[in-house]
Amino acid sequence: SVLQNDYRGDISTTVSGRTCQSWGSQSPHSHSRTAANYPDKGLGDHNYCRNPDGEPRAWCYTTDPAKRWEYCDVTYCSTTDPYVANADPQNCGPVIDIGGNCDLAKLTAAISGTTCTLEELFPGQDAAGIAATVADLCEYDARVQFVEIQGTYQLDHRYMDGGGDVADETYGFAMDTARLNRFITNSMDNSIIDWPEYEQKEDYNPANGYGDNGYMTNFNIDPDAEKGSCQMNTVMCCFTDSAMDELVDNTDICHHDLSSSPQSNHVYNGWSVFTNDDSAHCVGFTWEDGTVSDTYKGNALFYASLYQTTKKGYMSNVPGAPMCACMEQMPVVTKAECVTATGSGLSYQFTVDSDGEVSATHSVTMAYTDCGGNDLKAQVKAVHAGTSIETDIDEYLVGADSCEVKNADYLNEEQLLITGASDRFTDMDGVLEQGRTWKQVFGEGIFFLPPHLDAAEADEEMRTLMEACIPSLGRYCMLIRKCSSCTSEPHRNIVYQRLTPFPDYKEGISTDTTMDVPNLFMNQWRAKNNVMHVDYELYSSVTDALSQENEWLVSDYNNNNNNYGFPRNSGPTTHIGNQWNSYRWNGAYANNHGFYVEVPSASTSA
Repeated sequence: SVLQNDYRGDISTTVSGRTCQSWGSQSPHSHSRTAANYPDKGLGDHNYCRNPDGEPRAWCYTTDPAKRWEYCDVTYCSTTDPYVANADPQNCGPVIDIGGNCDLAKLTAAISGTTCTLEELFPGQDAAGIAATVADLCEYDARVQFVEIQGTYQLDHRYMDGGGDVADETYGFAMDTARLNRFITNSMDNSIIDWPEYEQKEDYNPANGYGDNGYMTNFNIDPDAEKGSCQMNTVMCCFTDSAMDELVDNTDICHHDLSSSPQSNHVYNGWSVFTNDDSAHCVGFTWEDGTVSDTYKGNALFYASLYQTTKKGYMSNVPGAPMCACMEQMPVVTKAECVTATGSGLSYQFTVDSDGEVSATHSVTMAYTDCGGNDLKAQVKAVHAGTSIETDIDEYLVGADSCEVKNADYLNEEQLLITGASDRFTDMDGVLEQGRTWKQVFGEGIFFLPPHLDAAEADEEMRTLMEACIPSLGRYCMLIRKCSSCTSEPHRNIVYQRLTPFPDYKEGISTDTTMDVPNLFMNQWRAKNNVMHVDYELYSSVTDALSQENEWLVSDYNNNNNNYGFPRNSGPTTHIGNQWNSYRWNGAYANNHGFYVEVPSASTSA
């Protein structure tokens, strides 16, 4: 059959002669292709070759720890199977130029009016099979995969964290960078490099909240990933040593929150503060989705990382931080250089060799430059003007001579927490504050208070508390989030004033007709029955809420299942990022906060 998906024979070796791993085993390779996950696909406690997931032919995981999987040499039984016959080189090729985008529509248009047809290019495949084959060729064959440059996921992963053969001086600098030098000489200026994805991550990421993708943890650009790591569309590398000339010191390292990069430092929580005597060279790039900078961001990553190491000798990470990562995982520094990668004359081609084998490739002329005089911070603000990224970057690139102040603020506000300085760090539960008495419903950090374990009870309690003001005051009781660790002043005390009735309860994410009120605030801030100026208002003080003045103007919500809680990137007049809370994963600044509901018995008429 097509794709050998109904093969039920007993071949148990791969095309290279490796023995297949049993589908019921998770060693030496862990995987999700199990009989439970893929019923009726012939899987079980055996190691026979199968095709449960639509690969071009039957395959298996191998018992070789160094080779995850391979195709099997299973004979096709019918001329309807793919790859039984190759394309006819007399009618198709040898080169089919399809222009600046690689997809089935472009290929179809390119061969229309010629003697070549899709059926001749891919004999034995039906329409769905042809579409899948073209998609695979465009995604994996047409461009240079980042992993092809060094050769393995482990080399890339170790390098980005500051290790690997070069840093370890395994064979000497010249030998350790020989492969990279060949790529720079032969391919860097005429190749599109894809953003790094790896087969080794394809099972791990979905199972651990990193999305259905193969991205490295510190370069996860999946917008739907619960633990996506690249929301600012910005990457930075910071080097602290050089194998060649002396390192050009262009920045000061301020501090690093170790909890932001646990996959690199293997530390769950902690912090590091640095002095101005620590030499470092930081360089980075940014991109806007759907633009030229997005197309060539893989090239920019190579230029900011492996190229700097190969041609300048730059290596070694800031202690406790990755050497290269998306900005959210990197230390706070004063500044960074900015680079860009752009291409011209991009064109994709399908080639047909003399045997009829079809492959995809491309041609392009690449240029690598600085950002026209902008440092990285200025470039981010220019590219992302009017978005939350424009202000978020201020938390990571803080400007010259700012480390001492930023370090003091960081330690006092997020780590050491000097509690006697103001009421910013005092618990409001049962206390008169801003002219009202408050009852805490839940909180984190120094305001830790878990909600009821029973989600329905937690929801009922919160609704009852917020509705208690209606009989006497004709409005819902105010809800206030007090956040001592928030870096934005307006976000340290946010008043939520409900305007409309809550919909019926259903546990989990809000829908058109239901809402889990505690979850709305704790983890999944959404617009369903929760629209600013319609269902609620936000204020920066109780006084403003009571007078209905200075309400916040900019709202922001989750559009997927991510665990961004209140108030996402909402702000008084513009989007302000990283002030949200989440009770399922961290990464923003609201790690020390409490939610409190106004107590009506202590309220006055309003």
